[in-house]
Amino acid sequence: MIIRLVGACFIASGLLISQALAHGGVSVQDNRCLMKIGPYEMNFTGYQPQKSYSQYCDDVPDAGRTVIVLDVQQTDSSTNIVGTANSNDLRDMAIDMRVLRNVGQASDDVDVEKNTEVYVAPKKYPQGSLHFEHEFAKGNYIGLVRATNDHGQVFVSRFPFAVGETGTTILFIYGLAAVLLIGGIGAYFYSKRQKKAA
Repeated sequence: MIIRLVGACFIASGLLISQALAHGGVSVQDNRCLMKIGPYEMNFTGYQPQKSYSQYCDDVPDAGRTVIVLDVQQTDSSTNIVGTANSNDLRDMAIDMRVLRNVGQASDDVDVEKNTEVYVAPKKYPQGSLHFEHEFAKGNYIGLVRATNDHGQVFVSRFPFAVGETGTTILFIYGLAAVLLIGGIGAYFYSKRQKKAA
């Protein structure tokens, strides 16, 4: 029984950490930050040139001027796996980007204009690169990138991110994991002591 409890604590810790670190359509693969937009991929990079030379894939450590760059993920037609989308097709689509303040809205469509922090209007990027700069305040945001092809099909990538809260978030996650782990170990030894007493 106690072994199950300890196991459940480990599983709960892992799930909480993975949930807290999940960032929707953006993930790290082969040391690159990839954003899934429907069946396509773009490279996603954030910079804070006035603060450091580091590149950010998800959360931005400090408030302030931030540069976001999206580049079409090059697909080599000779090595493209059958059935996968050729990301070069994104160069022929109208791409727009919106950053919303995450105020706990039930849907991204609720008060969309009021909650919009940044909006980059739809445009085709034949060179495959889109970028913008913005002075972000500390807080939580939702990034939305939409690509619309000439047939009217719309592909969307949604990724929540935080600005200036990375350290706090990580401390909370690991603190919670430590509490669960210590609780599980404590329950195990308490149970063992109870069995000896009986």
